[in-house]
Amino acid sequence: MIRGQGSAPMKPTPKPSAKKEKELTLSTPLQFMKGVGPAKAAAFERKGITTLQDALYYFPRRYEDRRRLCTPRDLVSLSEGTQVTAVARIERHREIPLRGKHQSMFEVVAMGDQGDLLTLTWFRAFPGMREKYPIGAWAVFQGALKKFKGAPQIVHPDIDILRAKPAEGAPYVSHSLHWGRVVPIYSRSEKLSQKFIRETLFTCLERGLPIVPDLLPEELRARLALPELSAALKEMHFPAEMPNLSAVTTDQLSPALRRLIFEEFFKFQLVLLMDRAGITPEPARPIVPKGHLAQKMRKNIPYTLTNAQERAIAAVLEDIQRPVAMNRIVQGDVGSGKTFVALFSAAEAIENGGQVAFMAPTEILAEQHYQGAKKLFEGTGVEVVLLTGSLKRAEKEAAQSLVRDGKASLVIGTHALIQEAVGWKNLVMAIIDEQHRFGVKQRRALKEKAPVGTFPHILTMTATPIPRSLALTVFGELDVTTIDELPPGRQEILTKIIRGSERERLYGLLHREAAEKRQGYIVYPLVADSEKEGMEKLKSVEAEFKRLAAGPLKGLRLAMVHGKMDSEERNAIMRAFKNHEYDVLISTTVIEVGVDVPNATVMAIENAERFGLSQLHQLRGRVGRGAHKSFCVLVTESAPPGAKQQTFSEAEEEGVEEESPWVRLMVLEKSRSGFDISEHDLKIRGPGDFFGTKQSGSPSFRLADLQRDGALLAQAREEAMKLHARDPGLQAAEHSNLNAWFRKALEDAATTLKSG
Repeated sequence: MIRGQGSAPMKPTPKPSAKKEKELTLSTPLQFMKGVGPAKAAAFERKGITTLQDALYYFPRRYEDRRRLCTPRDLVSLSEGTQVTAVARIERHREIPLRGKHQSMFEVVAMGDQGDLLTLTWFRAFPGMREKYPIGAWAVFQGALKKFKGAPQIVHPDIDILRAKPAEGAPYVSHSLHWGRVVPIYSRSEKLSQKFIRETLFTCLERGLPIVPDLLPEELRARLALPELSAALKEMHFPAEMPNLSAVTTDQLSPALRRLIFEEFFKFQLVLLMDRAGITPEPARPIVPKGHLAQKMRKNIPYTLTNAQERAIAAVLEDIQRPVAMNRIVQGDVGSGKTFVALFSAAEAIENGGQVAFMAPTEILAEQHYQGAKKLFEGTGVEVVLLTGSLKRAEKEAAQSLVRDGKASLVIGTHALIQEAVGWKNLVMAIIDEQHRFGVKQRRALKEKAPVGTFPHILTMTATPIPRSLALTVFGELDVTTIDELPPGRQEILTKIIRGSERERLYGLLHREAAEKRQGYIVYPLVADSEKEGMEKLKSVEAEFKRLAAGPLKGLRLAMVHGKMDSEERNAIMRAFKNHEYDVLISTTVIEVGVDVPNATVMAIENAERFGLSQLHQLRGRVGRGAHKSFCVLVTESAPPGAKQQTFSEAEEEGVEEESPWVRLMVLEKSRSGFDISEHDLKIRGPGDFFGTKQSGSPSFRLADLQRDGALLAQAREEAMKLHARDPGLQAAEHSNLNAWFRKALEDAATTLKSG
């Protein structure tokens, strides 16, 4: 056996350039880095890497210890599947025609010093392979070990041709990035080989580390024994020792990883502290709960409110009695009864002579809330008004007049409620459905509609449960109420994952449900077919609507709806679907917060692997709202665990299988809890992406595990609070890098986190 370097310093290591090029910045497009170019840059872009800085933070998914260099004889005693790195001399090679196919296999036989053979196999021969792997050359072969009749074999190996035979029994110093060291393995790409990714990132480290600013003050780094950022980044990509990949506590992490996780937490907490520091309590009219109107409303609901709903109402009533504006978020799973909480809260404002604005993200949802509110307030004398942009002119003017005169106590609509044309007499409360769709400008407009010198109490509802572990991190002392119970009567939703080849089962289900006078949805990721790379195989609403109407779903009444339609046409179709004028609605995700159709029992989602888990859960919540058992069918071309799925291009690509989309989708099969699902989604996407924001210039929690790293989170929060208390404006010289980063990269993201 040839000994590797062991713990000797790894070579090559990125070194600061003696001369920093003026034109090079962290924002330099990746295509201008050596060896990349436009085509490769496009492939990197599909992985979210467009700049030099993106590359620095594109971390390996795992590592392989390739310091042990084996001979073919050593491989005989190793188990199949072991990742091996072997040294041998190429003895011969040949092409083997494949019967019935216009292609050949390529086989190389290599021999060790002791005469033992190693076979290297490619399932498809390419031009120039004989010249690329010349007979007589010594080479390093890396890959997963297989056995053919007991003899060692590597399929689609990674190969480095050596300039000379390695010295027997002596440490062989590797000048390669691909063997003789701990080697990074990045997520797989059809257009980018592991070798090319490694070499590109090595170049990016050489060029980028000398100019990357360290945001953590030197005093803090020294006190907490954290390495410099440049050293941590280098170690993350090309570590000297094999990292602990199974660490279950923060203490088991490498110093480099601990430092980067701490920085993620530290920056995140600092942004929140600085953002909140700019918030001053807004004066509001105190509302003293009376309860008479609410008591009448309780007679109009078909069930007793859950304990969670009662707790949420009590929290709101406590807030609105104060002379400062409430800013409470009520989060709950799909169907948990958030709307009842909001309307019972509104009742107290109305009974005190105030007006309430209830804003929904879409007109169709506003109409749904309007119908529900009319039933709830029936017989109470409360004037409930609908005000949307699509109302006829006379209807709109009449509604605006009721609002202006104060006769309309509860006004339900979209953002049209706070447009200039709508005047309010005494707006004291605003209810906002889905906080991620309501921004800072709308809040300013709300203030302008309230009586002079006051701000309306704001109650925000979200059906996208914020993970428990993230809620404390993000909201801290802000007011969050969680409804963690479902009202009685919610029907079971059977969730099933199927492959594309099993679609006939889905179509049969839709036909059977239609025969029982029930309805269904089929959701697609695209409006129209796309020829963009990576999207060619995705299905679209327009193409599938035509195919289904003429084929598998012929005879059923189909309708199509998507975001590119005129809103009036889209709303008309959704109303018709609600009225059972159609059996199946072919749609994009515009129905995610769509109309409530109790008769809908099937939700099918094509290319389900393209959606986030929380979004899939929201879509699933469109069914199961009536008296019948419902179904959610997730269609994917991904293979289930254990099934073989490998194209030639994938087989050629050295790397590791990312978490199987099928395995990820199984979370939906096993759980109906939006909170459990959002926790899993958080692990995959990170908090920035979870909230729909990608924080430029930060890794966006791509490394931190909120469960494992709780102690580090607490430490980062404490340090951020100390720094903010000392220097709230980040004006000190030692905080200049933090100041620049905060001002440039996180201002928009911080605002979005606060206001949705």
